[in-house]
Formats: sequence, C-alpha cells, structure tokens
Amino acid sequence: MLIRNMTVLVCAGCLLSFGSLRTAAKGNVAPLPIPGGDLIPCPCTGQPSGSLLIHQFLPGRGPGFDGQDAEPNGITNFNGNFAQAYMGGHAVDSAGRTWDVDVDVRVYQGEYVGANGMHDHGTFVEI
Repeated sequence: MLIRNMTVLVCAGCLLSFGSLRTAAKGNVAPLPIPGGDLIPCPCTGQPSGSLLIHQFLPGRGPGFDGQDAEPNGITNFNGNFAQAYMGGHAVDSAGRTWDVDVDVRVYQGEYVGANGMHDHGTFVEI
C-alpha cells in the first residue's frame, strides 16, 4: 500500500511539475528532464494500461526506492540548490475511509541549460 500510494503521488507530482516548468522559469526557457527515470505501472493519470516513464528517481533505501545515491534532481544540466523531503501519515476522506499518505516534496533553485541551449535561472517546486 505504501509503495502504491507513493507511486501515484510521485506520478502526479512529476506530471504537474513538468507541465508547469515553462511558466515557472524567469525567462520561460523550458528545462530538459533527466534521461531515464522510473516506470510507474498504470492505470495512472487516465492511461488504461502499461506503464508511464517519469523523469524522476526516488533516492532512499528500501523497497520502492532507487538507492541512496540516486539522482534527486529532475532537470538535466542543472547547477544550483536542491532540497527534498519525504513525509507520511494517514488521512480520512469524507466517507470515513482511512488512507496512507506519502508525499515527496522537491525544490530546485539555480541555473540550467534549457531545451533551446540557452542558460536560465529558475525555481521549481514538485509535490
């Protein structure tokens, strides 16, 4: 249950963040995502079957993680500061059902080389 919920949150967080990266950067230079990443099994985000590649890794130890030294950053050619936190707990919905909640929060701030080859600075938040 923990890994499945984390997977859904990571999948949603990455899609939301990379959908908005163009507007987040000061100069509107779209950053390039890292090559590779994790495959998320579907159904997920409306995709009926198969898997979805997200350009993220989950640094950490244990099942569902990619190892302590996995790339935490989701942007290629990035030079700057990075912070990440995993948070977890339980939530109760309006029907009284209890859910495990696991959240992966990442913040980047710095210089990167964009899709057009130009340098830019930006601050990015992924939840």
